[in-house]
Amino acid sequence: MAKLLRTFGITGVIAAQLVAGAANPSLLGTSITILKENDLYGKYSNKTSSAILLEKPKTFADAKELCAAFSETLWSPEAQDFKAGVNNSLSYQAYLRKISYSQQFWVADYVDGDPKTKDTCRTIDLAGKIRALDCGRELPALCSHSAPISNETFWDTSEKYQVTVPYGENTLAGFRDAFGVRFMGIRYAENPGRFKHTSLYHPPGDVDALQYGSWCTQIYGVTGLPAGSEDCFFLNIATPYIPSLDAPTQNLKPVFFWIHGGGFTQNSGDQGNTDGVNLAGRGDLVMVKINYRLGHFGFLAINGTTITGNYGIGDVLTAMKWVKENIAAFGGDPDRITIGGDSAGAGAVRVLLASEEFKDSFVGAVMESIPLGVGPSKYYGDWPSIALYTALYGPSVLAGTGCNTTTDVQTCLTNVDATLLNSNAAMPIATLGRSSYPVVDNYLLKTSALPITGKGYAASVPILGGFNRDEAAIQVSPYYGITSNVTTFLYLASQVAGVNLTPYANSPAFPTPPGDATLAAFNVTQRVLTDVAFKCLQWATAYSGLKHHVFPTFHAYEFNRTYQPRGYTSQYCQPPVTPDYPYGNPNAEYFKCHSGEVDIVRGELVDSERMIRDENDIPWQVLAMDYWSAFIWNGDPNPKSGYLKVRGYWTTLSQIAATGKWEGVNIRTPLMRLIEWNGGTVALSEREQCEAVGLGLEYYETYL
Repeated sequence: MAKLLRTFGITGVIAAQLVAGAANPSLLGTSITILKENDLYGKYSNKTSSAILLEKPKTFADAKELCAAFSETLWSPEAQDFKAGVNNSLSYQAYLRKISYSQQFWVADYVDGDPKTKDTCRTIDLAGKIRALDCGRELPALCSHSAPISNETFWDTSEKYQVTVPYGENTLAGFRDAFGVRFMGIRYAENPGRFKHTSLYHPPGDVDALQYGSWCTQIYGVTGLPAGSEDCFFLNIATPYIPSLDAPTQNLKPVFFWIHGGGFTQNSGDQGNTDGVNLAGRGDLVMVKINYRLGHFGFLAINGTTITGNYGIGDVLTAMKWVKENIAAFGGDPDRITIGGDSAGAGAVRVLLASEEFKDSFVGAVMESIPLGVGPSKYYGDWPSIALYTALYGPSVLAGTGCNTTTDVQTCLTNVDATLLNSNAAMPIATLGRSSYPVVDNYLLKTSALPITGKGYAASVPILGGFNRDEAAIQVSPYYGITSNVTTFLYLASQVAGVNLTPYANSPAFPTPPGDATLAAFNVTQRVLTDVAFKCLQWATAYSGLKHHVFPTFHAYEFNRTYQPRGYTSQYCQPPVTPDYPYGNPNAEYFKCHSGEVDIVRGELVDSERMIRDENDIPWQVLAMDYWSAFIWNGDPNPKSGYLKVRGYWTTLSQIAATGKWEGVNIRTPLMRLIEWNGGTVALSEREQCEAVGLGLEYYETYL
């Protein structure tokens, strides 16, 4: 290979890189940015052009060699339409002030018939104009970018697409995707053993990050079978930008640190198999998704032993330390990390807001569909002591593992078979659902509640938080059709809630809607449960947090259009199918259930081969993603108009023009954003109902 390179005149550092295989931007001395407009239509998009921007100015000859190091050629105006995406992506770099608006870029050699001289080579500018310039000038360059779009079942990790970055004293190899560079299964901690906290891991030697690491041990929801491993300390990264070692730090991107949901017992950071690359590419940010220990492995606490719980939260802390230490090498700014999560992941975010161990680790927080209120939801925000946790879980876990017959409980639980420790027998599903919870361990958590009335430590960061309209519909859907009596249905739902809901059967705050009696009973029931187990106390959190100046801002939302994940759905969470809408009519009435927003804000509809229901499914998804990206960038979900224009995000721009600004919650006139097509800012939902169930806006004013 080296002899062949010398034959073509390719020598020095670039030749060494080509011999080594995977491209290393740091070794090559240039930052790279993936230029591809992501309109979320995937393989159906007409935004077909893409390029790799080599940011370091080089001569034409050196630029060709650099492209070859990435197994690409200089970008060709004949091969792709400059105005099919590369134009906006390149102009955006000028908007970021990384380049000037008059900048020229090397592109492919002249073709036959073009005017040329011996010493001139082709360039292109931001308007797509071709010019001839001295080949010896040093300019940034555009390379071709042939990496394919990934989906749930396919990603191409061929050597020609591999990219390596410095990782401590070693390197880490990922691969180019159509919309960014992905690094999968990065180990952030070694397995410390059961019931011990993790510490930061520094691997020996060069490492591949081309496949996912193990899920954490769990009962997998779709199959009901054991899955995963106790050695599961991995994270995934997606980024549109890899900096060189001498790149200006102001070019680093904000980071979205995602904590998955699943009741602290299920799921993983690679669910969906895209690592958030769509959100990273469209939003120009770095996405991090982590695994952390689940169930009794991550949260078990037994009074009188050294099993003190919060091991899963400790894993989050270790992963955060890894990100703070290393993310700059992947283009992320360690001083601009926004944390986020859905369901139990949002519950983890609430813990991080209350934990001084995470102080100054993040600048914003996203809480999607956090359980708060009564029954199993109670302990996501009203954290139990170790003694209480032992009372809640101890009998079941000891009986389910057989450790109730030994005098050395700790040794027994430490060595018992993993399938027994997280088995159904060891989890008191009847009273707590399949959930685990953080505890007050006086290390990661020193308080039993987030002190939003200003009487203790709470991270003072902007908050984005909200729900899907009918969160609990999926939880009560197994009872659908058993009865058409509202009181009976609420009694059945009380088994889910863990408290008696029947007093609300005849409440004027929850009127029975007209029409089919069974549907009406279901509707009232899910509405009551949604309020008492989800919405009310999140709204109360916003109110008190703003009243006492704990949070600088709180932007609330409610999704009134959703698309359930395939592995977590119910027929009642699907829009009605008609001849005109064979995949369901999202404009008709249906229940907007728990987790119905997760695939939307990560941009995973088309890439996960979901069927598009109408002409607004993709534009609505794009709108939601642009809100989230704006929050991650600026702590405010309102995208800047100049940003939307330069990137060509005209659909979002027109929707915002039509529906107005997303107003933050104000304690005098609490408002939220209704996220649907042609949605807008409306009054905070269910205030009357929350007052009726005793969980009104001022709940924490007397509770804390």
